[in-house]
This record gives sequence, C-alpha cells and structure tokens, in this order.
Amino acid sequence: MKEPRRADGAQNQRTGEAPTHDPIMREQEPGGHANSRNKPKKGSCGGAGENREEPHRAETSIAPYRHIPSASEDGESSLVEDWNETQQLPAGAGAETPVGRGTTGKRRRRRWTRRPTWMDRAPFLTAARRYLRDVRAFYRESMLERYGRDLRTVYRDLQALGVETTPAKLREGHIKGLLLRWQTRTTTHGGPMEAASQEKLLTVLDGFLTWMGNPVVSRMRQQRHVRFPHAVPKPIQVLNPEDLARLREAAEGTSGWPGRVARFLVAFLPYSGLRPKEIRLARLADLDLGRGRILVSHPKGENAWAAPDYAPIPPPAREALEDFLAEREAYLAGESCEWLIPLRRYRGTEPTGPWSAAMLRKLKAELQSRSGVSFRGLKTFRATFAQSAKDGGATIEAVSRAMRHRSTKTTEAFYARIRADDAFREIERAFEKPVVRIERT
Repeated sequence: MKEPRRADGAQNQRTGEAPTHDPIMREQEPGGHANSRNKPKKGSCGGAGENREEPHRAETSIAPYRHIPSASEDGESSLVEDWNETQQLPAGAGAETPVGRGTTGKRRRRRWTRRPTWMDRAPFLTAARRYLRDVRAFYRESMLERYGRDLRTVYRDLQALGVETTPAKLREGHIKGLLLRWQTRTTTHGGPMEAASQEKLLTVLDGFLTWMGNPVVSRMRQQRHVRFPHAVPKPIQVLNPEDLARLREAAEGTSGWPGRVARFLVAFLPYSGLRPKEIRLARLADLDLGRGRILVSHPKGENAWAAPDYAPIPPPAREALEDFLAEREAYLAGESCEWLIPLRRYRGTEPTGPWSAAMLRKLKAELQSRSGVSFRGLKTFRATFAQSAKDGGATIEAVSRAMRHRSTKTTEAFYARIRADDAFREIERAFEKPVVRIERT
C-alpha cells in the first residue's frame, strides 16, 4: 500500500519546518527542466501509449536529487545518505562538498571543547597536585617528585611577583615576568639561576598549563621574536683526590648509622660509577663478590628503555664494600633485610625499606657543609669514576660499557673526555719532528 502524499501546505513532519515553494528546489530529472514532471510520459500505469500527467507533489526539506555527470552509463547516481560522507565533484570544481540530511554545502566549524569549570577556579597548588595525580601512570616516582618541586618553585616566584590569578588564566605577561625574575634573582646557593634550570622550570610549567587547557607557553614558542632560555654545555665536574680525602674526613666525623652510610658512599661510588638511585635501591642479593660484579636491578629508565645490567666492583670499591657489610651486620643485630643499605626508622623497630632520595640529598648537604667541598650532587661521583678511569688509561669504549651507556657519545658529552693538558701534550708529540736547517753558502 502506497503512502499517501501530503498537500502543498502540509508541514514537514521530520523537521517541523514549513515546505518551500522555491522553484529552484524542485526535483529535476536527469537532462530535464524544473517543470519536466508535468510533461506527459509514455508507458505509465494508465496503459501503453497513454499520456497521463502526474499530480503535483508537495515540496519537503529533503535535499534535492543531483545529477552526477560522472555516473555510470546506466545512469546510476546516488545521493549521499551518510552524514560523514562527502560528494565528489568533477575535477576543477573545488574541494569536497558535504551533502546529505540537514547539510547546506558548507563545512562545519569545529567546536572547541570547553575545559572543566573547576580549572578556572582552582588555585595553583591544588591544580598542580591534581595534575601530578593524573600523569602518574606516565612518569617515574622520582620524576614526579621533581615536577612537584619545580611547580612549587614557580608558585613561589608568582607569589613574589604579586600574581594571584589561577593557572588557567595566566597570560604572556605573567610568563615574561617569570623569565625576568629567573634571570635576576639568586638561588639557594647564592648565585644566579642557570639557563638549564630556567629551561627545566619552563618545560614543566608548559606541560602543566597545557593540561589545564592554557597553552600560553606553547603559543609563545611559535612566535619568532620569542627566545626562551636553553641549557649550554658546561665543563664536566669531577672531584680530585684532595676533594675525596676531605669528604672522607667529613664522613668520619658523622656519627651513627648515617655516618657509616656516608663513609660507604664516599669510598664506594667514586670507584663503581653507580647512580644515587641505583645504590639506594640495591639489594643484598644483587652482589656477586666472586666475580666482582653488582647487578643494577633498578637502572635509570626502568620499565621504559633500560633493563637490569651488571656494573664492576674494582678493588678499591670492593674493600669499601666489605667494610660496610661488616658494619651492616652489626647494625641489623641478627635481623634480616633485603636492602643493601637498610633503614631502621625508630630505635627498637624492625628494619624497613630503603633510604629515600630526600634522605640521601640531606646526607650530601651535610657532607658538603662539613668538608667545604662544593659539588652538585652524589651523581658527581659517577663522573669522577668515568674521568678517573679514562685518565688511568681505560678506553672510552670500556668506560662507556662500565657505565651501561648505549653510545660513547653520552659518555664523552657528560662524564669523561680527554683532558686539555693530555690533548695538548699529544698534539705536541705529533709535531715533534727534527728541524732541518739548510746552511747558505
């Protein structure tokens, strides 16, 4: 049974809009005109050869039939029904034009997703804590701690500038104020802030503000006149034998279990090349004293791009390790602990987990204060190991392998390279040729 046709004045039931009577919107047959529907047709249902005029049909808001010249020889052409499909026009006719239900032939503008309303009102530190919780799955715990410290530093600088706005509403003027302050204020060490530190703070702030839906730093990077600070290569800092002797003397003056740990670190790290995290999380089962090895079970890049690997224990480091193991046994008093450097939080309690990174930093600060030797961190012992091995005649390939680097470029760039005196001495030997003098007659 055929569906009854609607009258001209009937309202479109699908869209609720009144019908249009514009003659341009009337359906056209291929090759015909707007009024071709009123011409008589042959072979209609009224009988063969009978001319019969079709009744006028009501106009609707359904998009009109379009004849596609590039259709097949059978005259097959279809109207794009899907909302996401596009009508391909002939070559030279322009870009793809969307057609279909409810389309007007124009591209729809992308709607920007508005950030949650809490972001506009959240204070800096509250939003920073939520940001760190949200990205916890993508970074190591130590990296998250550093990001937290950097964001707190940025917050204190904003407070010093008198900026009370929320992070979602920070603008270019606020970023410029931060840069000027970082270039002029002194750090806790008493000197100006280095360009590397400024770059790190800005990178952390950029990630935080982008997460907040405020990519102001990213937009500033795209401006050609903006020049953000960048780290410059610095000389490799190593500790000479005099510095190491002063640090050992300072460790001897530290009492209790922290003093024993300090003596072990000062005597072991410069001869093993381990990172602070790697020795902090080392287990007793990782030691292989028979082969003179230690398994680095928690390397840098753990669960990302690095796997556990062995590091050497040369004779000077082996002697320090054996002395520490004896002190460790006395400290535990018969109790067991899996960590190489155990920690008893309270007297009389069982030894628990390893030392925290903050505890090692505090121990380093105490050593620096007692000895008067200024160094950047316990990682300086790693560079001291590499440079001492290179000066002792080890090849750069051997040093790189002992430090578990993928390439010698990393070793030479950040840890060990030929010293200037040695390089100049080799240059002089290369040009040591007998001088031939020709006497004139």
